[in-house]
Amino acid sequence: MRARIAARRGRRARCAAARLRGRRAVRIERVQVRAFGRLNNFDSGAAALPGLVVVLGPNEAGKSTLFHFLTTILYGFHPASSEGNPYLPWNGEDAGGSARLRLDGEGYAEVERHLRSQPGGSLTIDGRIDELRNRALPWVDHVPRSVFRQVFAVTLRDLAGLDSETWARIQDRILGSMGATDLLPARSVADGLEQEAGALWRPHRRGNQRVRKLQDQMRALRSQGRQALERDRDIRALAEELERTRTELYAARETRERERVAVERVQTLAPVRAQLVRIATLREEGGARAALESLPSDPVAHLRALEARVAELADRTAEIDRDLQEPEAGVAMYDERARSLLECSEEVESFLALASGTLSDRARRQELQQETSDLTRRIDELGGELLAAPLAEAAQAAISVLSARALRARVRDAHRARDERRLLDGVDPKTADAGRSTPAVAMLMTLLGIALVVSGSLSDLDTLTALGAAGAAIGLTLLIQWQRARTAAAAAGAGANPDSALARARHHQRETKELVLELLKDIPTEPALLDEPSEGLASDFERLQGLLRDQTERSRERDELEQRVDRVDAEATALARSLGLEAPLGAEALTHLLDRELRRAERLREGAAAADRELRRLRREQVRLATELEETDAALAAFADSMVALGGGELQRGVDATTARLAAHTRADELEDELERSHPDLGDLRGRIAASEEADESWTMDEDDLAIRRAGVEQLSEQIELLATGAKGLDRDIAHLQEEETVDAVDGEIASLQDEEARLVRERDRRWVLAQVIRDADRRFREEHQPDLIRRAGAYLKHLTGGRYDRILVNEASAGDVFQVLGPGLPAPVALTPPVSTGTLEQAYLSLRLAIVDHLDQGGERLPLFVDEVFVNWDRERRSRGIEVLGSLSRSRQLFVFTCHPELAEQFSGCGAVVLELEA
Repeated sequence: MRARIAARRGRRARCAAARLRGRRAVRIERVQVRAFGRLNNFDSGAAALPGLVVVLGPNEAGKSTLFHFLTTILYGFHPASSEGNPYLPWNGEDAGGSARLRLDGEGYAEVERHLRSQPGGSLTIDGRIDELRNRALPWVDHVPRSVFRQVFAVTLRDLAGLDSETWARIQDRILGSMGATDLLPARSVADGLEQEAGALWRPHRRGNQRVRKLQDQMRALRSQGRQALERDRDIRALAEELERTRTELYAARETRERERVAVERVQTLAPVRAQLVRIATLREEGGARAALESLPSDPVAHLRALEARVAELADRTAEIDRDLQEPEAGVAMYDERARSLLECSEEVESFLALASGTLSDRARRQELQQETSDLTRRIDELGGELLAAPLAEAAQAAISVLSARALRARVRDAHRARDERRLLDGVDPKTADAGRSTPAVAMLMTLLGIALVVSGSLSDLDTLTALGAAGAAIGLTLLIQWQRARTAAAAAGAGANPDSALARARHHQRETKELVLELLKDIPTEPALLDEPSEGLASDFERLQGLLRDQTERSRERDELEQRVDRVDAEATALARSLGLEAPLGAEALTHLLDRELRRAERLREGAAAADRELRRLRREQVRLATELEETDAALAAFADSMVALGGGELQRGVDATTARLAAHTRADELEDELERSHPDLGDLRGRIAASEEADESWTMDEDDLAIRRAGVEQLSEQIELLATGAKGLDRDIAHLQEEETVDAVDGEIASLQDEEARLVRERDRRWVLAQVIRDADRRFREEHQPDLIRRAGAYLKHLTGGRYDRILVNEASAGDVFQVLGPGLPAPVALTPPVSTGTLEQAYLSLRLAIVDHLDQGGERLPLFVDEVFVNWDRERRSRGIEVLGSLSRSRQLFVFTCHPELAEQFSGCGAVVLELEA
């Protein structure tokens, strides 16, 4: 037995390992939290998350919320209802989010989960979408949610220690069932088998034992067997008395039935028999009923109804003939002219749409004509001022291409050259007054203006301030002009040869003027304007260009409108000719005419259609009335013929005879219905009456004999009641005694309990043996697999403590502290309890958990590991080693480290970690 169980356990473990071989690591590359707890619109970013991720944030920033969200992505929502889930979003939205997973060698997977009224989710791989609902991902099925929370989520609280019971549960999960959810731990199974065996039988009497209960029941049943023998004798005596009572009861009932039948024949059957005789007489008077079945119940009323219906149908037919006249006239009004107009409705509608804006086009054409005339007048006026000859097409073209900007620039150059020449000649118009002025006047005006500005500002007089500003500006202008005149005079006097400078100035004046004339050479400009061209000349030409452009645009728009109006008029003439209109009409007049006629034709068509429908309805009604009139007339003739035949050639006699026969049958039916209502068992009464008549029994009896028979029936009824009551009492007594256990039943129960006792004893022995076999197999299995896990934990501890402790021992015999540590400097193992430091305890238990994770993931997907604030009590050196261990571990599985310490996050980032910061 023990060998078979061990072999079965080995095969089951090998099958589980075979199922898990070939699976790869699961890595979370991107996290997007739409709404989950306090997290809202959180995104880790488009860049893929590496094997080591640090989640940094202050207290209550959402680190635990993010851990629970990642667990939800892997396993689904728990609890799975929106009422009980503690991570519903704070903003009232539906909880949900998504994550992108990378599967080694299998591409990527997109996981989306949400919690509305029910949890839901989807899994997308290579474009194929599968509904997840709230199921766990297929790559985490080898680790149940409870084991994942216990082992893969390492928090500071989890590092407090593992007692013997917790270690036993971990052994049962990891070593006993190898992480399979469908198997129970061997220790639990053995305990259960021993408890079940003890519940069946124990050598002592403590507790409930099923075998001892069965033995007590058998002793009680043997006592009941003796009582059952006495009850059996009592039952036989009561049965004999019951048989005698039933014989007397049967005889009394037969006698009472004979007397009751005789009384009933006179009291009940005789009235029923008389009523049946009356019904038979009425049936005989009514004659054969088959000849009357097709006739109405009231022939007179039926005859009058047929005659009235014939008259009514004739009147209705005449009314229909009169009603046909109006719709026929409506159909006739839809004449050929209206039909032809509607046949051309598309052309008419097109013309109406085209001509809808003709009136506005004509008005706009008149406006453009007036605007063109005004522009021509203004052009002529301005051309008369600028040009020496009337404006021709060539001149218009030259003016159109003239660059007003270039003309203005050359005019300014000529003006400056003229001023320079005049300055050298001593005749500068701009500085003439300034030359005659003295700087004292300019200074006086400037100072006076400044004084007025100051006075106005102090007295809040805006007018005085404005006058002062103007005076100061004029004074400054005079000073500037005086200074420029002095400078120009000094420059002119400073030349070595004043005549040469004047000659150059005159030459420059001629050149600039020639440049102006060159621009205007194709334009017959007024010569007086060219002697000393000014900027006003450029402005006038620019204004003339604008007027010419406006004239050209107005002329073009007017020509387009004229073409459009002419086209509409031509189409109006052609359409009027096609419609047969003799007098030619303009577009507007034809539009109004066609619109009116088209609406009239549509009304006639609609009226004709309605009249045609009414006409068809009336004709159908006419045909129906004619058919009904013919049928009613035929029915009247047939009914009259049948009445004449029944009356021997007279209609009235036939009606009266038929009415009398129908009345006889009706009365017979009423009597028969009344008899059936008062005697529901009429069929049985008929049979008894027939039987009495066949027996030729008397239907009469005197009152004395009837009274004697009634009294005898009552006495017999009382006797029968007494006998029946006695029989029922005997039946109850017998039934009451029979309800108790019989001898055979008690013996059968004793035999059954003896069989059950033997079966329970065998079952108890079997369960006890199985428990011992399972315990032995479990012990050997733990001895085989546990050292590997403990060795791994010792290797982790040795690295973390720098060799101070290199082994972890398991003392399962201990009632409290299970684990001990051993190192080179220790003479004996030390229990993981105070006075061992808190940091060392946490390092030992972290080593154990890392070893458990490695063991649990053998042959399966390497799931992410979550570590939360495990380095709080570690010194700097051991914390560095711990970071190094986690960094090396992140090369084979993804790690998420949650912390609120920026310096720790910086250390991890030096190992290649990505830091996700959460805001408070």
